[in-house]
Amino acid sequence: MSNIAYAKVGLSLRFETIDVGSKGNFFSGSDDWVRLLVNLAYNNPDDNFFIIGSSDFSKIKSSMRCKLFPNNNVFDTVGRRSVSMDDRPYAPIKYLNKHNINLDYGIIPLGPVLNRTIPNLTITKKGTIAKILDRAINFQAPVWNTLNETGIKWISLADDPRCLNLSYDLYNLPYKCVAQVNSVLNCKNIKSYDNLNEIETTIPVEYSNIEMSNCLDQRVYQIDDKWKHRKNKVCVVLNEASYDEGLTTTKLSNGHRPRYPILKEWLLNNFEDINVYGSWSEEIIKSSHAFKGKINRHQLYPEMMNWKHSLCVPIDKGWATAKYLEYLKCGVSPFMHPDYDDQKNTNIQDFYRVSSVEEFKDKVAMSDDTHIEEINKGIKNCLSDEYISGQRINDDIYSALGVERNIKNKVRNLWTPQKYNTLENFME
Repeated sequence: MSNIAYAKVGLSLRFETIDVGSKGNFFSGSDDWVRLLVNLAYNNPDDNFFIIGSSDFSKIKSSMRCKLFPNNNVFDTVGRRSVSMDDRPYAPIKYLNKHNINLDYGIIPLGPVLNRTIPNLTITKKGTIAKILDRAINFQAPVWNTLNETGIKWISLADDPRCLNLSYDLYNLPYKCVAQVNSVLNCKNIKSYDNLNEIETTIPVEYSNIEMSNCLDQRVYQIDDKWKHRKNKVCVVLNEASYDEGLTTTKLSNGHRPRYPILKEWLLNNFEDINVYGSWSEEIIKSSHAFKGKINRHQLYPEMMNWKHSLCVPIDKGWATAKYLEYLKCGVSPFMHPDYDDQKNTNIQDFYRVSSVEEFKDKVAMSDDTHIEEINKGIKNCLSDEYISGQRINDDIYSALGVERNIKNKVRNLWTPQKYNTLENFME
């Protein structure tokens, strides 16, 4: 049995709105990591998981808690947001000490982080004590301080290159980062609380099927000839790469490349009646009737079940996001931009890898029978029980921690997307 720390750095784990019946919030960057925790806790019943970051775990109704965590092996060490700002960074350590719990490992998905997070600690270049923002205290400090104080071996998980960062006052660094690309993470940090000298560290980043967290515990069915009657030929779910992206933007404030030029070149210029769902600037939205704005994930999946084809566009070259899996489980062709998964880490067939706009258009124009065959092949390759049960991602995570795991995962049908024929059926 192991005691494992778990948190989503930079965001709150959101349990109340995660189940498939929720009609409320838009997709959160923590939703898939909630699903991962649900899967880990269910398939590793002898391990205990301690939430050391922000969450609404304490608000979960008892019926939902029994459904999500029947092994009763998940615990909240931070508590409600009512914990004072002064106490919040140290809440997990106080909880662990009070209950005589020693952590063994940590599994920590990364999110948007600030560089300085722990109050009254680091010194600025001006020689003053760094002022810490409330956001850092709420969503980062409890996690970083717990990792620093316990010294446990831990791994970080990254599903977005914009979140591939660590903070300056974190000195117990991850053993490795498991992600959706093979790369390295370079970071600068203090040596310890007692030694504020700056050191530089390089951490390996390894592809490890992390995007599979999007598809855990849901049944995925192959398509049939009914696919031929879908109403939308080409649509896409795609967000801007940064809040300052506009029609003519060439350089973004976050250092990543704009997505709009790719969207325009590959889709908007070539297909009529295309729908684009996602967050974009007002300038871009007004430029074309194709932009439909943000959409709740529980509305999106039924909508996608009326699409035939789409295009996966990475934020940074090489990254494999969960988008190709979202498309496959809804029966949509997941064609990939040349920069998407160019390391070929995923198990998708080469048919969906296109090198040019013309090749993309030529493949879209192929027969419906060809597309049905290829989509079903993709579902078989990428969404078999090995993946949706969590077997592969569980084994990869425990292997990254250096822990031997001999468990056969079980498939649960918790989040399977449903197709609704009418608005009334959806509301019901």
